[in-house]
Amino acid sequence: MRMKKILALLAIVVLIIGGCSMKKETLTKEQQDNVVKRIVRGYNIKSIEFISFSRDNKTGMYHLVYVINNNEQYKTGLSLKEISRFNNSEDGIGMSPTNIFDSFKRKEPLEELDEELKKINIIYLKE
Repeated sequence: MRMKKILALLAIVVLIIGGCSMKKETLTKEQQDNVVKRIVRGYNIKSIEFISFSRDNKTGMYHLVYVINNNEQYKTGLSLKEISRFNNSEDGIGMSPTNIFDSFKRKEPLEELDEELKKINIIYLKE
């Protein structure tokens, strides 16, 4: 009987630890805004909807999927090795396939983003 209690207690501890370590990672609103800034710098878009965010446990890569201009044809994504790279709003992002997204590409990257960002409809990840 004592052994059953010990095993039950051990099982509970393992489940609690396992549950804590499986906490789903997500991006903050600020990190998603950073992605928008990076895209808008190089592309003329009207809207962006963030669809999903995940981490591949085998490769360690973080994958963000989004739809541009409310059109499934413009569904693409961004893959980064470190989640901290989503904290950067300065770098540009190249969207692919290029034959689809070249029509949105700006001739010159924007330096001032504030006015352009006000025009964009952003749908953030669901929590």
